[in-house]
Parts: sequence; structure tokens; C-alpha cells
Amino acid sequence: MRNKWMPWGVAASLIVALGLVTTGIVVSMHHKVSGGVGVVIHVQPTVSLLDQPVQIRIFHLPPKQLVSITLTSIDALGRTWVSTARFESGSQGEINLATAPSLGGSYTGVQPMGIVSSMKPMAGQSGNYAYWWAASSAQDFHLSVGISGQEVASATFQRLGSAPGVTVTAETLAAQGFIGQFWRPPLGMARRPAILEFGGSEGGLDGQLLGADLASAGYPTLDIAYFKEPGLPQTLSRIPLEYFARALTWLSTQPGVDRQQIYVLGISRGSEAALLLGVHYPALVHGVIAAVPNDAALCSYPGCTGPAWTLNGQPLPYTTQFDNPSPTDNPQAIIPVEEIQGPIFLVCGGADRVWDSCVFADAIMSRLAAHHDSYEHVLYAYASAGHGVGMIVPYEPYQLLPALVDLTGSVPDANHLADATLWPKLLAFLADTTGTP
Repeated sequence: MRNKWMPWGVAASLIVALGLVTTGIVVSMHHKVSGGVGVVIHVQPTVSLLDQPVQIRIFHLPPKQLVSITLTSIDALGRTWVSTARFESGSQGEINLATAPSLGGSYTGVQPMGIVSSMKPMAGQSGNYAYWWAASSAQDFHLSVGISGQEVASATFQRLGSAPGVTVTAETLAAQGFIGQFWRPPLGMARRPAILEFGGSEGGLDGQLLGADLASAGYPTLDIAYFKEPGLPQTLSRIPLEYFARALTWLSTQPGVDRQQIYVLGISRGSEAALLLGVHYPALVHGVIAAVPNDAALCSYPGCTGPAWTLNGQPLPYTTQFDNPSPTDNPQAIIPVEEIQGPIFLVCGGADRVWDSCVFADAIMSRLAAHHDSYEHVLYAYASAGHGVGMIVPYEPYQLLPALVDLTGSVPDANHLADATLWPKLLAFLADTTGTP
């Protein structure tokens, strides 16, 4: 599972100071007098990063009135995205989207950022399933408030793909020995932990959203492809761990990187590689983040005709028993996570229909506990979330194509709700350097 999003260029330098979107909150007030009703919209902040929540409050509405809210935006591909919600105004004529339940529309119930995360492309528009972000400019989101079919107020706020000063460079197989994109935080920052990030069975290079947001939070991030790119294997078959080690070694030498705090982040099938790297390269890997993970190494994909991973030219143990945390055909396929010399961060979805990621995650935690592992290891399990919780970054509008419905959870918006709470937990995990004995 990965998060496709934008055709980034060689660099991304956006238009507001980092402090604006984290501490210097600006209140935006827009109103329109219509039919004798003066309605005021407060949006704060008016400019924010895409992983940051926006508070929207509306005042001076008629009390106990049914009110419709519509949000529209045009993404970097020129597609129009829209969401709607209906609310009943309070006794004082106010609506706070952070606490008021939506009574219908694109989402229902209390979802503080539901009006953003539930946006979908307008009917008849095709293309990639996620909202695409521009490389060098903020993108406008237009909010309209209506009563009885008539607009009574409107406001505009902006969202940014990455913090100012964040840059991205393409790394090539010919030059570096791997294919990737390196997301660098603004220059001049102290050395920080760094992340090597990669996805799962979809292959290719398309983790820009996660790389941009981690770099915006101050963490240098290298997003790599390990198959399904020119010059690489075209299937998830016999992928050498040495390929990842080469990327880790390169990452450790980059300016601004604390080479004693290098994490690997693998999603879905990529979690196998992440955990295996922690086992076999303790000098390069100081912590593992595994999203919707597997506790054992599976066979190649597609086809299950051999090993997915190799080391020193030899197949690593693998199982052909899909969705079994205790494979009987080859028990050695279970990854010895207790050998990882660093903290482990796990996230899973209890309604995962791709595989039982929470069963696998529980197996990993049980194995660590049985071996009295002394490093920090945490599991965030979201009962209603699906495989798509592995997107990790919150508030990203997307529409799942029919082929991707198995990524959804058991209730609408479960993945979005989970990621909204997961993201700050991940940043706190990275910020805590005390997770070692």
C-alpha cells in the first residue's frame, strides 16, 4: 500500500515560514450578508501543511438551523475535488467542525478533518486515486456555507505539500546503486534521525507523500523502489537485502543525518524487508517501523515461485502459507525480531482484508516479550481500520479504485480516523531517542 500523490520536481520550496504552520496561527474571517444573516467563518491556520489539522468554526448562524458546507479544491492534475456535510447549528448559532457531528454528506459523525479527508474527485474525472499536490505552490481550498440552498458565507484556506526549505533529489541506479528520492529538511538544522522508507507488493517509486511530510517534520527521508522500475527486478522476487544496505549506507553519510539513528520504514510486504534489515544489519539499522506488517517472510509475488528476499546470493527462509503467523511448511520463515538492536513501531488494522496484520503484529510483540527484548516496542492497533491504515499520513483525500477496496476498514473513514491519531504517535516515536537500553 502506498500513497501516490504528486509529480514532484527536483526541489520543493514552499511559500510560508515553517513557524506559521506550527505556532504562528492566523485567524481568517470571511462573511457574506445574505437575507439579513451575517455569517462569519473562522479558519485557523489559514495556511497549513497537509498533515496538520485545520480548525473551522462558523458563527452568527440562525440557531438550530440545518446548514450545508461544501469544500472544493483543484489538485495539481487539474481535477476538482469536493466534499459536503450537513450540520445543525447550535443554540447560539455556531458550528465547530471539530466537535459537531455531520448529519450527512461525504461523511457522518464527528470527524474534525472529515470535510478535508472525505473529498473525492467530481464525477467523470479519472486518474490516480489520491489528491495530487503541487511542487512549488500552496493549493486553495474553498469553503462555502449554505442555508436552504443559498450561500451565506465563504472562505478560502491553503494547504502545502511540504515545509519551506524542504528539497527533494532523484537518486539513480547508475549514480548511487539504488533508485530513490531523498527528501532533505531545511538546511541548517541539527543532525536528526533519518528514515529509509519503502512500500510493498505494488512496487515502483511512489512514496513521495510520506517522504515530504517526514522531511517537513525535520527527518531526512530516503524513499526507494526495489522492484518494478527500469534496471530493477520487475517482480517481488529474489530481492537482495544488499540493495537496501547500499541505500542505508548512503543515507548515513548525508549532511544533517545522525548516523546513529537510522530507521527503516516498510509498509505491507515491505515490512518483511524492514524487519529483516534490522536483523541482518544491526550496524546500519537502529530502529524499525513496520506498517500493516507480516511476522514471517512470504514467497515471491506474484506467483509464489521462490523466495522474495536473498542475502549473500542465498534465499532467505520463506513460507508459502499466506496469512499464517506460525507457518508449518518452514518455521524458519518467522523473522527473529528479537535480534533487532533497536526500538520497533508497529501499526495494524483489525479489519484488514489483505491479510491479518493485527494477528501478525501481535505475533511480533509476543515474540519480543518472550525473549525479554529490552528495547522499546509499541503496537498501535485500530480495530476498524483496514490495510490502508498503512498510508500513515493523515488527512489526505483519496478515492479508492475498485481494485483497491480491500484496503478499506470495517466502517467508513476508519483509515482516515486512525491515521489522524497515528501520525503524531509516529513523530513522537522518532523524537524519542531513549528507546534503547
